Amino acid sequence: MNSKVTAVVGHRGTGKTALMSRLQFYLSDQETVFLDLDSEIEKKIGKTISELFIDHGEAYFRELERQVFLEILQRPSPSLYLVLGAGFDLSVIPDSVRVLWIKRKTDMEGRIFLDRPRLNPELSALEEFQKRALPREQHYHERADEVYLMPEGVFDNHHQAMAVEKALLTRTLHDVGGVFTVLPDVFANESRWEFFKERYAGRGLSCFELRDDFLTKEQILRFQMELPNEKLIYSFRREVGDVNFFADEERQKIWQHCAWLDWAWELGTPERILSSLGATKLILSLHDRSAFTEWSKWEDRVTHMKYAPEVHTYTQLREAHFWQQEDSSRRSFLPRSAEGRWEWYRLRQKGRQLLNFIKEDSGSAGDQPSLWSWLMTFSMAPRWAAVLGDPVLHSFTPMEHSDFFSKNGVPVFAVAIGRDEWDEALPFLRELGLSFAAVTSPHKENAARMCRHPELKAVNTLYWHSERKMWQGASTDDQGFVELIEGIGMVSPLQGDIFVWGGGGTLEMIEKALPHASYFSSRTGLPRAGSEEASEKMPKVLIWAAPRSAETQMPPSSWNPVMVLDLNYKEDSMGREYAQKCGANYQSGLVMFTAQAQGQRAFWRQCESELR
Repeated sequence: MNSKVTAVVGHRGTGKTALMSRLQFYLSDQETVFLDLDSEIEKKIGKTISELFIDHGEAYFRELERQVFLEILQRPSPSLYLVLGAGFDLSVIPDSVRVLWIKRKTDMEGRIFLDRPRLNPELSALEEFQKRALPREQHYHERADEVYLMPEGVFDNHHQAMAVEKALLTRTLHDVGGVFTVLPDVFANESRWEFFKERYAGRGLSCFELRDDFLTKEQILRFQMELPNEKLIYSFRREVGDVNFFADEERQKIWQHCAWLDWAWELGTPERILSSLGATKLILSLHDRSAFTEWSKWEDRVTHMKYAPEVHTYTQLREAHFWQQEDSSRRSFLPRSAEGRWEWYRLRQKGRQLLNFIKEDSGSAGDQPSLWSWLMTFSMAPRWAAVLGDPVLHSFTPMEHSDFFSKNGVPVFAVAIGRDEWDEALPFLRELGLSFAAVTSPHKENAARMCRHPELKAVNTLYWHSERKMWQGASTDDQGFVELIEGIGMVSPLQGDIFVWGGGGTLEMIEKALPHASYFSSRTGLPRAGSEEASEKMPKVLIWAAPRSAETQMPPSSWNPVMVLDLNYKEDSMGREYAQKCGANYQSGLVMFTAQAQGQRAFWRQCESELR
């Protein structure tokens, strides 16, 4: 099924416009038109969106949005992609228009904008975003025919990432692998079901999971009827109280058609299903660690054991991992967590176990890899790279280094390691094949200690030397910071007008580059030793080197810097918020990040060449 019009929706700042530029490149050989509704409104009215909000208010703008949208639908076009504003009324979109929701994992963290109209200026910028994000999220979920869970980072010039994205968005996937849990939203309407089949039928998924607590019997039958060549797992998740349940002929036909039957231990011991259907294709699932001993006693009586408990520590992760490895052909381990922190582990297990679930939206578990990250991961990779820190959900590192590592079949993951978990986590990560690491807060000092570097107190780059059996380290933050400050012409005479707010693990690096700047604690607001006289002055440039936390204070309201240099590139950075409040020019830490990433690749390249 092909729809002529695709409406592209998503939260503010998700990257819809940039995505359309890439899609225009992917579809350059087709007669497809790409439009942005905001741009079309500005052309029609002769005012910017900001001017429309200021002059006429939001209600006027929303009505204008609706009118121009409906006018565009009347234009003749062989195929059209139309990007809509985050607040567009989705009820206006006809059923005949396919809706593509562009989503990022960081959407609900909030974003602060310096170049877009404020909608609720009485709120803080972050509160404004989050107040509108929750209802919008629900509207997107209800109306979207397709969801693209887009990774963090800048796609430009990252060829592997763009190749995967192209296959995903143009629906030309093949040899996907992985297990996809079918959710009831797929059957919300006929068009959504047809779009689902177009995306996934015949694309080489290992299996589709049909859960009886998610889907009705009619939906399961329809799936089997219309996708007869796909392998299916029927998962028992509902209480089976009826004594005639297994004798039902219609259910028997459903089960016979499936490649696997998955019985949840929570339903009780599997005698009933074993006596009725046998053990030749039976998976026995456990989701509660406390029942492991009793559950494991049944292993000899079933075909496969699936262990999917909540895992809270790296020690628990390691224990379950080595249990799976003892009989990898008959055991699958799928760790779960409230925050989805074990996605990297599931990616690392690609090709190493029978069952590994993937998702396109929220899926049925937060730790399931997104379709994009799954396709970017090499199966059975013996070595892998990662960014290590907390938080890492927002990290651009996997994208930034993707081309560099893909040449050698090395995937790049984001691994969250809490402040007190380093000594517990790193040895296990090394056991799993971690060979390259970008290290971020709060572990740069731990990384320096790990590689025993006598001259560096903080290390942001690690390499496992396979012959010496030890970690080698380097710091490329200095290189990135120098490029950031050189890019705006910061020379020595200006240093007296530069104030540094915060510092943490980057303080030594900043002091080395700017010895005559003034330094302040972001937690107390007080000048650091040697900068006491600066409290009587006003900065022209403020370098923001503090995280968003309850302990971080804003600088004095009397300060009015001309520029804010943020070492952070997070879109909810307090440095960005401060620049907005004081009307300063703003430079994010993306320049610094990109420069230090180049230094990391040079270090890894040199280390690899020494081993050849």
